[in-house]
Amino acid sequence: MNVRLPSVRHPHSFYDVFSVVAIAVAIVALVLTVRYGEVIRLEMVAFMAIVFLWAGWAIERILAESEDRSKRRRRREPPWD
Repeated sequence: MNVRLPSVRHPHSFYDVFSVVAIAVAIVALVLTVRYGEVIRLEMVAFMAIVFLWAGWAIERILAESEDRSKRRRRREPPWD
């Protein structure tokens, strides 16, 4: 059984995006339970904004790669199959 870590630079599936976002939420929850102040809250908001922007980029990239793979597959297959 092959298990790979989620990729931040080259996400390949929904599980990569979900894993990174889940880990980020856990980190924010841990930080906010240990330290709670105005500056810390602002930092966590900025961190989560960056994570959600990354998630949007990652989903867009995954969908674009999927479309490219689909186009290549359609060109390879004969139309009578």
